[in-house]
Amino acid sequence: MRNLILLSALFFVMINISNAQLSGQARIDSLLKELPKMKEDTNGVYLVYQLADYYFYNDDDKFIEYSNIGYEISNKINWQKGIAFGYEYKADELISKLKFLEASEYYNKSIEIFSKSNDKTQLMRLYKICAAAYHNALDYDSSINYYLKGLDIAKDKKDSVHISIYMNDIGTLYNDLGDVETSLTYFFEALDIDKKKNRLKEQIVAFINIGMAYQSIQKLDSAKIHYYLAFETDINLNGKVTNFRTYRLLGVMYTDLLEYDSAYKYLDLSYKSEKENNNIFGFAESNSALAYYYFYMSNDTNLAKRYPNKIKNYQLQTINYGKNALEIYGEFDDIYSSYGIYKMLFETFLKQRDYKSALDYHILYNTISDSIKTNETILKLANSELKHQKKQDEEQIEILNERTGAQKFQILLISVSCVFLLAAFAVAFIRFREKKKLSDVLQIQKNLIEEKNEQIVASITYASTIQNAILPWKSTLKLNFGDILVFYKPKDIVSGDSYWFQEIDGIKFLAVIDCTGHGIPGAMLTVIAATALDDAVLGKRLSDTGQILTYMNDKVTEVLNQKLEENKIRDGMEVCMLAIHQNKIQFSGAGRPLYLKNGTLEIIKTDKRGIAGQTENDEYTFSSVEIERTENMMLYLTSDGYSDQMNENSKKYSTKRFVALLDSISDKPINEQHETLENEFNSHKGGRSQIDDVTIIGVKI
Repeated sequence: MRNLILLSALFFVMINISNAQLSGQARIDSLLKELPKMKEDTNGVYLVYQLADYYFYNDDDKFIEYSNIGYEISNKINWQKGIAFGYEYKADELISKLKFLEASEYYNKSIEIFSKSNDKTQLMRLYKICAAAYHNALDYDSSINYYLKGLDIAKDKKDSVHISIYMNDIGTLYNDLGDVETSLTYFFEALDIDKKKNRLKEQIVAFINIGMAYQSIQKLDSAKIHYYLAFETDINLNGKVTNFRTYRLLGVMYTDLLEYDSAYKYLDLSYKSEKENNNIFGFAESNSALAYYYFYMSNDTNLAKRYPNKIKNYQLQTINYGKNALEIYGEFDDIYSSYGIYKMLFETFLKQRDYKSALDYHILYNTISDSIKTNETILKLANSELKHQKKQDEEQIEILNERTGAQKFQILLISVSCVFLLAAFAVAFIRFREKKKLSDVLQIQKNLIEEKNEQIVASITYASTIQNAILPWKSTLKLNFGDILVFYKPKDIVSGDSYWFQEIDGIKFLAVIDCTGHGIPGAMLTVIAATALDDAVLGKRLSDTGQILTYMNDKVTEVLNQKLEENKIRDGMEVCMLAIHQNKIQFSGAGRPLYLKNGTLEIIKTDKRGIAGQTENDEYTFSSVEIERTENMMLYLTSDGYSDQMNENSKKYSTKRFVALLDSISDKPINEQHETLENEFNSHKGGRSQIDDVTIIGVKI
């Protein structure tokens, strides 16, 4: 949502050479008539730049064509102002392609030219849009630097309009960083300026920003007050400024409050108003907000009990409005707004057991999530100065990397298809045998089964590739932990074991998940597990490992519908999890221990009970233990696959031998540890098949 707002802001502050917005076919026709008579002088540059302005919103190719002509003429006659505008048009082109950092390079070239002529009016405008470009690129150091430069000029010129604008922009930046207190300081200062000047339109912007800031920290009463102030102020302006957006924000807020009647009232007003006024961005946002509204309703357990027959309709409405929003976002390549809807549709189709559609949206979501992860990881490393200034606050950039596994649905479909096909072949075989056509039929069936088996194996093999790809990247783990032991051996092509990592607010979360079963059923559960962990850490912003596992238990139980008495499925998982802080380590284990080597090897346990799968549906709270962080500690998170492996005489390796093995290798380099584990496992197994998935993650502090 933030990126769409910023991008929209950039679109609407584009350079306007003629100091008047070009609009209407009559105006463009008059400009085109002047084109054949154009001379290669400053007037000619103005002419083609005006054409470029018009085509920016209507025809990308013509926008590029005319802006390039203006830039070339400006260079030819060495008109520096025209060259500066040309750089800005090139930046605008890159902005439309979401290439924010590249755009900022051209904005800076334009800034350099206007700096030489000390044109403060142009600089004040350019600093704002360049700061917004950096803001969208998540380069917060540069963004705040340029915002402050522009604010200094505005204050020097005593330009209260731009002072207010910059205050709102800076407040938005700090809000994105999670520093809501600072953001509110800037928002209220902007509001105070606009009140003194009696600027109602600008007050509306401040009221909305303040409301959004309060809503982000769940101070919904304060948010409601300021949304209504924006709404009432807009009414005084005959509702011509932002009432449609205010409708939407109120609707979203009431959705958060689970006050569905009020939420629908405002969301419906927003939807109808945006549609009637042909506001394409607003219409997309209204569709998105309605999709989330119905999504929340379809997942509200109280509503499900009261109106079980309506849940399916809520799901259909979620899909309908979600697809409408995606269609519009797709036209503008707005991946930031799209990816959340992909996740919502994936979960909705999962509830409907439409696994093919769920798979399609999950692949789209996961692809975008990885792309955002890559960009944000790189940019996060570059923001050292601002991070240092805010190190005592919540300064870490939000990382939108939902670690989920799309392959589970594909695998499920393949599995079901396989069973169906084999059953069909068996029936066909019996019937044909009765008709004494055994030889021909057997050959036909044999060929078909071989073909289907090849397809199934190929599909599951590809699913394994996807499963491996969505596990924490080795480069990410290495960046965060240096050397890390990853001993991961699925029993089948796909695995019921998984490991998971996130880093939020300076805390490194690491978990190993051992799901019921292995192969296809286990792989399906790993996806649910990873989604629940991501929701707990990224969505709910939980940091206590006990609270995270408690949330995970509730979430997995809900997804598997295990609170329904008629549901006999009791699948679950065991999880061991670390939260590594700067000065301490926290551990929680749902059925799995932590192996800690710090001089001697310790086995640390918290809860015997696993996640979900319980016959009773009582509310259970998982506990946690805190461990003092010291140098040269070795921490191991494992599934039970290694110790349960049998040899040719059906004898397990045993937990006792496994603990002794970890103790013996813990002081060795990571690569030697991995080699020893591999050799010992194969030696014990001998000619016996692997009986379970095996995962061992080792971290040296």
